[in-house]
Amino acid sequence: MPTWTKSPPADPRGQGLPIIRTPAARELVAVVTSEQLIGTDTHFWGGHTVPCERPECDACNNGIAYRWHGYLTAYNPADQLHFVFEMTAQAAQGFAKYQELHNSLRCCQFTAWRWGRRKNGRVIIKLEHSAVPDHALPKAPNIAAVMAIIWRLPPPDVFVMGRLRGLPRVHTDSSRDGQSSDPKRYEKPNP
Repeated sequence: MPTWTKSPPADPRGQGLPIIRTPAARELVAVVTSEQLIGTDTHFWGGHTVPCERPECDACNNGIAYRWHGYLTAYNPADQLHFVFEMTAQAAQGFAKYQELHNSLRCCQFTAWRWGRRKNGRVIIKLEHSAVPDHALPKAPNIAAVMAIIWRLPPPDVFVMGRLRGLPRVHTDSSRDGQSSDPKRYEKPNP
């Protein structure tokens, strides 16, 4: 039975945020809202990026190579967009060093662009401390929960475990023993 209210929620989006990658034609400038970077091995499988679930991973079992992707939340004050920024391991190195030096990524301003302005050009990232004060930034959501929404995973199935290559790793399964709880959950929904 639905719960009816007389007013909209304070945050109508909940934990859902758009995911943005570095565009080819222009620079992306934003301020990090999350405390830390998280990442996981992913596959391009079924027409979209999904997390790798070794040892029971359909993409791995079909010979699809995996690639590590890092995620953090960021805010663009110019258009007031709060989003998830996705990057490769190479692009994430600067964020990892900044986090190590400052114990947090929050308030780190970054400028990201692609070498040669090509769609598949290497991502270059410049980091500096932001002039935007902490209190002016949106509260950082739980990135793993946001990624669960993007990947259409049940949120209880997502938790952060251990550290891989110096960065946290997101692992998805409800039993936490390496067995996937639902191998079909990555199928594209019917329109």
